[in-house]
Order: sequence, then C-alpha cells, then structure tokens
Amino acid sequence: MSTPGRRILYLSAPVEPPWTRSDKNLVRGVAGNLQKYRGCVLTHAGVTLGDANIETESAWGTRAGSDTPLNKRLGLFGQLIGQRETSLVHLFWPAEFVVANVVRTAARMRGLPVIHTLVRAPRTTVGIKQALAGSPVVCLTQETQHRLIAEGVQNTLWIPPGIALQAPIPAGDLAGIRRKYRIPLDEQVVIYAGDYRHSNAARTFAAAMPRILRQSDCHFILACRIRDEEDRAEEARIKEAITADGIAHHVTFLNEVTSLRELFAIAAVQVFPADSHHEKMDLPMVLLEGMAEGLATVVAQKPPLTELVQAGVVIGVPPMNPVSLAVAVTELLTREDRRIQFAEAGQRHVQKRHDIKLVAAQYEELYDEVLAVAKRPRSGAWGIG
Repeated sequence: MSTPGRRILYLSAPVEPPWTRSDKNLVRGVAGNLQKYRGCVLTHAGVTLGDANIETESAWGTRAGSDTPLNKRLGLFGQLIGQRETSLVHLFWPAEFVVANVVRTAARMRGLPVIHTLVRAPRTTVGIKQALAGSPVVCLTQETQHRLIAEGVQNTLWIPPGIALQAPIPAGDLAGIRRKYRIPLDEQVVIYAGDYRHSNAARTFAAAMPRILRQSDCHFILACRIRDEEDRAEEARIKEAITADGIAHHVTFLNEVTSLRELFAIAAVQVFPADSHHEKMDLPMVLLEGMAEGLATVVAQKPPLTELVQAGVVIGVPPMNPVSLAVAVTELLTREDRRIQFAEAGQRHVQKRHDIKLVAAQYEELYDEVLAVAKRPRSGAWGIG
C-alpha cells in the first residue's frame, strides 16, 4: 500500500495514450509500480489513465497543436509551485537548460528535493551541468553516466529503463496473428520496429534484405510510425528501392499498430541497426520489449547499444553496413542453435535487469535516501558538482 503524504511528482512529457514514446512509458511504469510512495503524473486535461496506483494532474492544459513548447514547459513551473503534498520532484527529461532552470528554481522556492532522470543520452556534455535540474542525476546507461562523470558532474547513478514483463502469447494464436497482418504462414519473420528519422536504420535494413533472401526464404516487417511528411517520404523511398530489387512481396510495411507484442510473437529475429540515437532513449523500450518476447537481436555496434553487445545478449554489427547486417541475420535464421542462444540470453537479461517492478524498487530506494538527506540541514550531499 502507498504511504499517505509521501507523494512523488513526476514532471515529464504528457503521460497518456498513445503509448508510443519510451520516456512516458517509463514514467508510467515507475509510477504505477510504486509500493511505498504515491506517484502523480502530468497529463492533458480530460485524460484518465484508469490506473488506481497513479494520480494525475492536467498541468499540460487542453491538447492543442498550436501550443508552443516553451509555454508548455513553463507551465511545469506553476504546477510545481502549486504543490502542497509533494515530498519529492522527479523530472524525466533530456538535458535542457530552460526546463532545468525552471524546475530547479521552483523546487528551491518550495524546499523540495529534485531527481533528474535523463531520458535521452545528451548529444554533447559540454556545459551540461546547467542543463541538469536535480541531484542525483539518473542515467539509463552506464555509457551516459561515464560521460557525465568525465564532465565533472557529481552524484550520478545508473538505473536502467524497465518494461512490464508479460506471459507469452499462446502458440495457438500465432497463425491468426499472421493472417491478421497478411504475413505468410511458413516463412521466418525479421522485424525492425523503430523510426524512419534520426538514423539510417530503416535504410540499412532495406539494403540488407536482398542479401538475406539469397540465403533464407523469409519475410520482413518494418513497423515504423509515420509522424510527418518527412517520415512518409522516407517510407516511399524505401518502398521504391525494394520494388526495384524485386522483393516487395517479401516486405510488409506497418505504421501505427495496436500491439507490437503480436508482431514480436511471430518474429524470429529483430534488428535495430541505428547509427544515431538522437531523439531516442539510450536503450529504446521497443528493443527491450522484443528481447523480452524471446527475439534474437542484432544492433548497430555503437554506444550505448554496445552495452548489450558486451553483455553477450545481442549481436553487434558496424553501423550503416547492410552487408554485415545481412550476414548476422542470415546466421540467426539458418542456425537454430545460435538463434536460440541469443533469444534466451536476451530474455534472461531483460528479466534480470529491466523488469519494471525491479526498476521501480530501485527508484524507491533512491527516494528513501534523498528524502533522508533532505531532512539534514546543510548536508550538501546531493549538490550537483
């Protein structure tokens, strides 16, 4: 049961459907799995999460496409100042100067401790101290933590992102799922669930497809959300390329889907050959979700995904290298022993390190420590150095 009065205010992007962003999914998961504290998340007006464990505040106002990002962010300032029951503020946000200073100032006026979880790896760490709102600063990967330490940021720690673990989809449902998405019943499936933008992952995957098909009869799925015309244009370019290669009948394009778990359930291999992690969580949740479902996984060998490669739970290939990607995927498709080895290793890794219940417990231990220190006058133990 939650303890009355021990309220954690989560400042983040609006925590509400659609659940297509890693950062708000992480906030929702942590807040919904607290045992000793009450979590309050921010939403747009009129949103109901339907989770009795999570309180909501409509600090983001009425949803409107014309709202300016700066006005929205400054609205967090008023939300924070108005709190009367909050024990601690937890910011889930990238390193950003304006938001950091707004939250830091508001918290100081109210005498509230602040924890800042960096939901994205910073593009640069030069001068990053002023873009951090609280202390300690939580990093989602050790790579990001090491970068901050090198810049002189004190009181950093590593708590990995977490996902909800679920029972496998029954084997008897798999044929129906394939029919639903018009996927051949007798072909192995390779899936990329990610973005068209900010990296060359989708292009690299598409370029690898003809090479994979020379060695293995399989089907490819690109599950990429269309957010704007730039995404639509990139999808059109990839469709044109695979048509020119004569392999269009081997590829299914899916945009917004109701259940990625269904696609993971019918897949044998997932790829995530992202050469850039701009605008992405350090360890994308969708990647962890595929591993949790038992998919053998191939990623671009570039930090911070190298942490998974070094752990021996995924295969790493050079970024923007379709030949290397094709070799790795082909090996997994044609060698069942290798596929099972990486599928089981990835699944065990996620269960051990990325179970949202375990992650929420780590945050609660941190809340205990920070609130204990906050009671001591002038301790300075959590100051950003």
